Amino acid sequence: MEKYLKLLIETLREAYNQKPSPRYLELPKEMESLRDVIDMEMSMQEDEHTLESIFGVSQLYFPPVEKLTDRQVKRLVKEILALWRIYHYEADLPPGIPARYAYPVLLSCWKITYPVLKGSGGVWHIELCHYDPKECPFPQEFCQCKNY
Repeated sequence: MEKYLKLLIETLREAYNQKPSPRYLELPKEMESLRDVIDMEMSMQEDEHTLESIFGVSQLYFPPVEKLTDRQVKRLVKEILALWRIYHYEADLPPGIPARYAYPVLLSCWKITYPVLKGSGGVWHIELCHYDPKECPFPQEFCQCKNY
């Protein structure tokens, strides 16, 4: 499994370099403070795509959590989150959530469509919870839904 994980992590890191180049608009000086807002707005006007197609990495490449050690899961979660950040996506995970619980939830997002963020700024937060404790994808002790 270690050899396979090494190849998977290399594939994820190759996806870093496939990120579309940001578009650059000439803005008047007085509008420069709005650059991130304009970039986000322009990105949202385009079609949405799955994370799988945005990254060019199939969800099928990821092994089931049951086949991974705790150390392996932590490495994969770290690489997944790094890839998301390169593309301006941020996972809204509960604080202190163990990687073993975060991993399958992150992978469940792979087939969902999101705007393709090509701008130079802005972040798209991916909500991983529906704020209904009955539908929470995390164990009770990490559920933030119950606070709402």
